[in-house]
Amino acid sequence: MTEKQILEQIEKLNEQERFGEIAELIEKLGEKEKTPRVLSELARAYISIAVKDYDNLNVGLLKRSVEILEGIEDKFPENDHLLNFRLGRALFYLDRAGAALERFNKAFTNVTGDKDAEDIAKLCHNRVTLPIFKKCFAQRIADGWERFAAGESELRRLISEKADSDAITGCCSELLSEAFSNPCFEVGFNGEKYDLILSPEMDKLMLYLYDAFKKQAPESVTKHWNILLGRQQTDKNFALGFHGKQVAPSEITVRTEQDENGFKIVGYCEQLAPLLVENRGEAFWFFDILLDMTLGEIVNMRYIDTIDLAEKPFEGIPLLELPAEMEKLFGEKEGWDSVESYLDNYSGYEMQPREFAEDEYPTPRLDAFVCFSTVPQLMFEYLNGEHRTINKADNDGVAAGFIFFPAYVFEDDENAKRGKKILDFRDELEAYINGKAGESVVFVGGASGIDNCYLDFLAWDLKAVLDAAAEFFAKQDAVPWAYYQSYRTDVGVITLLRGDGE
Repeated sequence: MTEKQILEQIEKLNEQERFGEIAELIEKLGEKEKTPRVLSELARAYISIAVKDYDNLNVGLLKRSVEILEGIEDKFPENDHLLNFRLGRALFYLDRAGAALERFNKAFTNVTGDKDAEDIAKLCHNRVTLPIFKKCFAQRIADGWERFAAGESELRRLISEKADSDAITGCCSELLSEAFSNPCFEVGFNGEKYDLILSPEMDKLMLYLYDAFKKQAPESVTKHWNILLGRQQTDKNFALGFHGKQVAPSEITVRTEQDENGFKIVGYCEQLAPLLVENRGEAFWFFDILLDMTLGEIVNMRYIDTIDLAEKPFEGIPLLELPAEMEKLFGEKEGWDSVESYLDNYSGYEMQPREFAEDEYPTPRLDAFVCFSTVPQLMFEYLNGEHRTINKADNDGVAAGFIFFPAYVFEDDENAKRGKKILDFRDELEAYINGKAGESVVFVGGASGIDNCYLDFLAWDLKAVLDAAAEFFAKQDAVPWAYYQSYRTDVGVITLLRGDGE
């Protein structure tokens, strides 16, 4: 059949809502007949089947539809209406509203008047404004450990019998899929217990999620497994396979530098040098993995701001001596190489506050002049209208946002007293929420602004956190209003306390 004949047949079946028959028809086609347009219809059929019963969504079919559509995306214009709408719909039902909204925005670039599409896009916008997930991260943690505990004996068997790496990876990925949309991990046996290493891939947000997950590991799992965060330092004699070669740290020379971006590591390896021309990005990725395995991923994340690879040899130290060099430079800090210390490590930064006209609504955070955060990429992306990090949080049922309230109520003739009043009030708010919803929240910073005061957090269960915050504000007399906003510039605010005290 020609593509036109196939699409005409599909459209007739669509009119009769015979979606299963559409999927069956397309799956039986030859590879040449499965054109991008036909595969797009297969994804559409999968989505229609998956969402037929909203209370029992077929998550597997939704994920498969996303894989299909992302796989053919480069065959369509960037703002293709149907492809982006179908991707947005699948992502929405997967509870990934942030990523879905971006797809809907692309879908409407050149098309208007599609009421069904506009209605679901509006639902999507409401969801990112108040991200109450169908399954929040708190629930995903509980379900994730239940799933892992039920299947970990099979994973141990595969590791012990040295099964095919794809079988081991597939099994572990399935066991972690209840908790994480895209887990990155390594597994092994250290001679006494099995190791599950959860790698944040240089993303501090994911380190917070993995840390929360680890803390709730049941005893039935921990008696067999060490749950480790970040790639660990490896035996000095290790080597990694890369492009048919075995590359060992002993073959790499490094030097440390300070530049405008902070601490920098420059490396040289004769075997990697040719790749700098052929595939520069892959060479850098491999060098970063070697740093993880030589230093430990947490040390790499915390202290190394940038890396570089030189094309020619230089005088330096062997990569194997870098751990001792890093300890000389940073080892005086207590817990300098620990996960806990790194998660508690704040970055302070100053901003030039924007002044708003009297009739202009002041955009939250743009009035800030002093800020501190343990996850500064959230703030930087917010200021630039970007959503990569918060969309990643959405994917795992995590709400990233901030509570804000007026600064003028803390005015004082002495600035020091004003600052202390604000900090004391923010500490009271934080303590109250911790007391009511402590297992559902991690506070990651705050800011002081001309107009407002801010408290930043990651919520594993946003409803529990906002209920506690609203209860706190209702009991106090200091501030007349308070709001919550997600770390997005394309949403409105959620009222915690109105000006009339409600």
